[in-house]
Amino acid sequence: MRQCTQVVRRYLDLIRTPGVLPLIVAGAIARLPYGMYVLALVLLLREEGFSFAEVGVVGGASGAAVGLTAPLLGRAVDRLGQTRVLVATACVTLAADAALILAALSGAGVEVLTPLAVLGGASTPPVSPSMRALWPELVGRERLDTAFAYDALQLELFFVTGPLLVVAIAGATSPAAAFLTAAFMHAGGAVAFAVTPASRGWRPAARPGRKNASPLSRPGMRVLVAALAIAGISLGALEIGIPAFAEREGSRADAGWLFALWAAGSLAGGFWYGARRWRLPAARRFLLVTGGLAAGLAPLPFAGSLTVFAALVSVAGLGLAPSTAAAYSLIGELAPEGAITESYAWQVVGYVFGGACGAWLAGILVDELGVVAALGLAPVAAAAALLVALAGRKSLSAT
Repeated sequence: MRQCTQVVRRYLDLIRTPGVLPLIVAGAIARLPYGMYVLALVLLLREEGFSFAEVGVVGGASGAAVGLTAPLLGRAVDRLGQTRVLVATACVTLAADAALILAALSGAGVEVLTPLAVLGGASTPPVSPSMRALWPELVGRERLDTAFAYDALQLELFFVTGPLLVVAIAGATSPAAAFLTAAFMHAGGAVAFAVTPASRGWRPAARPGRKNASPLSRPGMRVLVAALAIAGISLGALEIGIPAFAEREGSRADAGWLFALWAAGSLAGGFWYGARRWRLPAARRFLLVTGGLAAGLAPLPFAGSLTVFAALVSVAGLGLAPSTAAAYSLIGELAPEGAITESYAWQVVGYVFGGACGAWLAGILVDELGVVAALGLAPVAAAAALLVALAGRKSLSAT
């Protein structure tokens, strides 16, 4: 209890730091849709008669587009500042999301929905990389691990409340209304973030040496992004596997609270991670929590009922926020000078590309082999991510 009180006090001190609260509020509005989009899209397309494989294609295309453009948008922020990039992308992504909803309700097929999903994904405002680039200037190096842990906890809270909000809106109105709500919050929050004093006043550091050098020129960054991409496959597999299991054992609406339990487990794991004062280097922490993530996912394919699955998916979430926070800290050590936003964008690339592949593969597995095969993909991918990180652990420790 005493340790919990200390970590809560630490987070409150962080929030009270000048300039932090407006960023947190605007970032919350922009990023809550992260926990809404997947389920809202699944419910929307399933209601319109699409198969899980088709849902996986549309969702995977959006995720792949995020991954393709995230480093470019991160580099644009490092060169142009945050405000112009955030406002421009917010306008484009809102238009693309609105067009996708209209197309789905008008009976358009996958060949129409997929390009719209690609446009929406490609123009996703880089709010999270921008926020992580601001943390060192706002809170100082001595509180950076606390800030990253808080960031990861906040994201997991969105993944708890987001699915529940989708189910509530979809139940009261329609899945299309839930998706549109997410789209407006995402774009509006990005604009609100862009006009905060901290974001408008941020200026990137000059890049020493080759100005066009990518963060991936560093071996440690290449290993980390590869490990995150493979771990992302497990997350994408669950984005399809959880709704498929809910539909098989109960109803589509059950997916909402199952996603919330998964995120609640991650929230608990993130709180534990943030409560500790770590002496282990960031590289070793990342290996430790990635192993925990793989172990937590392993029992999921063996669940035989909603009740058992609910318990197991809560445990499966415990390693998610800690692995994310450890990756943030590790990127902060590995990022080249003047490329901090782009470096954090590559973390997004890894998770999103992996998630897109995982959703696509899981959709095929559900339709061809069943739900168990899709759920089995998750622990296999997480274990593979651990092996990649272990193989490259020397480069992860090089700063």
